[in-house]
Amino acid sequence: MQNLFKILFVACCLLPLALPAQDSTLNLEPEVWEDADEEAYLNLGKPATPATPPREAAPVALRQVPENQWKKATGDLDFSKDQPDEPKPKQAPTKFPTMNTDWSFWGKLLQVVAVLIAVFGLGYAIYRMMQAPSNRQIARDGALITFDNVEDYLHESDLDRFLREALAAGNFTLALRFHFLQILKMLSEKQAIQWAREKTNRDYLREMRPNRLFAEFEAVTQTYERVWYGNISLDKTVFAQLETPFKNFKQQLAADGRR
Repeated sequence: MQNLFKILFVACCLLPLALPAQDSTLNLEPEVWEDADEEAYLNLGKPATPATPPREAAPVALRQVPENQWKKATGDLDFSKDQPDEPKPKQAPTKFPTMNTDWSFWGKLLQVVAVLIAVFGLGYAIYRMMQAPSNRQIARDGALITFDNVEDYLHESDLDRFLREALAAGNFTLALRFHFLQILKMLSEKQAIQWAREKTNRDYLREMRPNRLFAEFEAVTQTYERVWYGNISLDKTVFAQLETPFKNFKQQLAADGRR
């Protein structure tokens, strides 16, 4: 903006030098114009005389400005800064290299991998089913009978197979527990006791007191409670010694009728 004001200032200084000198013949005095108007009025209706052709205007005289005056007027103006910037050439968009990926090959490979995973999973599930004990039973209410809830479904459980599993796993303490549960199941089936999940072993001892096998039942009950509730870990030798009274009591119950 400061450069523009300087340019306008220089143009105003040079304007009088570039204008032509005025023709003094055009400056008619007021009284001359009044005489001309009166003469034109008197000559009204007379034939018009041919008009004098107008003089050609004198050419505009160009004056050369001395270099020292031009530098003094312009000062330190830099007209190059007012020039518009040249447009920058547009850069071509960057092209990323394309990968010639054979998606059909990868799609087929993923399908093969998915099939192999499905086959492996199915095979593993079948293997686990074959390895699982076959004594897993479903109770009448739809529950799966396990070691933890076997007392809730005492009469529906296959205690013989639970006992075999415990022995195969080397868990002799659990095996002794299933020996005792088999005895309770047999006494309940012979109506020697009234089985109920909320009853204790003391309740069953009171019910068995009139029975002739009360002493044997009391002995196996004490052995079971001492091992199970005492968290005693049994080895194979000790278990064989403690197991004998349980087997003998079950054989007597199987041989006897209702007491």
